Amino acid sequence: MRAGHKTQMFFFKDYKFERDYLGTFIQEQSSDVTSAAPAATEFGEEYEALAVKLEDFRPHAIGLSVISLSIPEAIQTTAFLRSRFDVPILWGGVGTTLEPEKAIEHADLVCVGEGEEVLVEFANCLDSGADWKNITGTWTHSADGTVIKNPKREVGSLDNIAIPDWDYNKMVYVTENKVIAGRAAHQMVTVSDYQIMTQRGCPFSCSFCVESRYQEMFGKKNSLRRRSIDLVLEELVRAKEQYQPAVIWFWDDVFTVNPRWLHEFLPRYKEVVDIPFWCYTYPTTHKLPLLQELKAAGCNCISMGIQSGSERILENVYNRPTPLDRVIEASQEIVDAGIIGYFDLISKSSFETEEDLRSTYNFLIDLPQEMVYGGAGDMRSYPTYSYTRNEKALLEDTVLASSAGVSDATYDYYHNLYWVARNPFIGKEEKLKIGNAPMFRDNPELLRQYIFVQPTFHETLRQMRDAVITGIHPHTLHSEPVYKHMPLPTTFRAMA
Repeated sequence: MRAGHKTQMFFFKDYKFERDYLGTFIQEQSSDVTSAAPAATEFGEEYEALAVKLEDFRPHAIGLSVISLSIPEAIQTTAFLRSRFDVPILWGGVGTTLEPEKAIEHADLVCVGEGEEVLVEFANCLDSGADWKNITGTWTHSADGTVIKNPKREVGSLDNIAIPDWDYNKMVYVTENKVIAGRAAHQMVTVSDYQIMTQRGCPFSCSFCVESRYQEMFGKKNSLRRRSIDLVLEELVRAKEQYQPAVIWFWDDVFTVNPRWLHEFLPRYKEVVDIPFWCYTYPTTHKLPLLQELKAAGCNCISMGIQSGSERILENVYNRPTPLDRVIEASQEIVDAGIIGYFDLISKSSFETEEDLRSTYNFLIDLPQEMVYGGAGDMRSYPTYSYTRNEKALLEDTVLASSAGVSDATYDYYHNLYWVARNPFIGKEEKLKIGNAPMFRDNPELLRQYIFVQPTFHETLRQMRDAVITGIHPHTLHSEPVYKHMPLPTTFRAMA
């Protein structure tokens, strides 16, 4: 809009990725997914509804934002769009950046890397009739069909990017054969909240994270950039006036990475925005005084990635060499600052041993009980990540592969133990005895009597949002049934 081009946002299909994709798509490592799309007559009512709304808008080009999980759907949607619209189709996003070779099989123009400047340049070419096949940071096709791989685009200043335009008049949501537009579409997308990033990039290079891949592709130097405080506040004040959000979600990879920036930003935020907010931190990027500043400005909740209680896994596999005693200390600082802290783990890694799982259980016992456990997400091997490359090498080595991995039954046992470790009504000594009692290994379901709460992922998100708004710990805000402590029988105590 700032560059003078008319746009419309279409949100197409509400997918539950865990249910619809993760069980099949990631196991096939993306690059093995079939490129075939249904015949035009097989697309269904949702596609027809999308076409009707697009025809009303009369686009000169159509762009798809693609993540790795949605590549199959992007292939199908692109096939449909080609059957109805004679305009260039663009793919951009994380999925295309990781796998441009696959994306260019379907799209007319593929953005590799950040896309804001690419889109403006493309739209200017389209309006003027100029050639758009040599735009830096894109792949496309020559007249004979060969792939043109234009040079990479250098990362630029974030202050040159326009403030996002979330005007509900430009939103259309198509899902479950329903077309939702205007204010209702805005509500579907935002849930009365506002999401923002003040920076891009990360100072760390975790092997399982896309940021490490970006650093490999575009260089680590200058990859971590932050917007000016004035521009961030301008966006948030505008959002406050236009949308009246209940919560601000700062989606920076590590919001606490630059204390000097925060020292100036936080009091100004409190003065002109003053809306409860949530953000990410990292064990080595905060101290108690900074957390106290965050709390005073309205940070009621904060999340800190821990990922494992095994220093071997953290250092040798995940490339995040954080001493566990510092993780515990950082967690206590969150508690002491009066902020509700959340954390999560990554489990089911090909590199884990039972010793690593036991280390994680012991670590979770020692972690401050006020920290809210969000569960252990399964490790996913996304295309071209360094973790994925290392995993492939491991599995190709028949000697190592034969001794690698932990059974699902063992994971079931430990995943239940992790929840036991977070029960605030059981002391450390009792938890250690429960962890050593042989009866639970073959019958992990018996551990459920020692679990205080175990919310689903979506329940955790809902409770977190409530905690951000109120500043009340979820265990207090969402009253659970009174936990009835069941001590270990004497016979099992003796066995322990």
